[in-house]
Amino acid sequence: MINIMLKFVAQELTPGFTNGEITIESGMAIRELISYYADKNSLSVPSENQYKLMYPLFNGKPAGLDSVLEKDGTLHICRVSIGGC
Repeated sequence: MINIMLKFVAQELTPGFTNGEITIESGMAIRELISYYADKNSLSVPSENQYKLMYPLFNGKPAGLDSVLEKDGTLHICRVSIGGC
């Protein structure tokens, strides 16, 4: 099990999602984590168009939505934009 601190910077892409810590199984991809969080909190899973606009940062470094999380850390979900988050 690993602990991930979630920071939802792009609230328009993840309405209702709140910042906080979540414990998950090691080996979960970022996209799976977002869906898991939505299901666990009875929120709508983001659409494919919303996912396309997400720019994840894990421990301050760019990550892909299919990047696998294997250690504790901080995950920022930002919006793709010129100039970054």
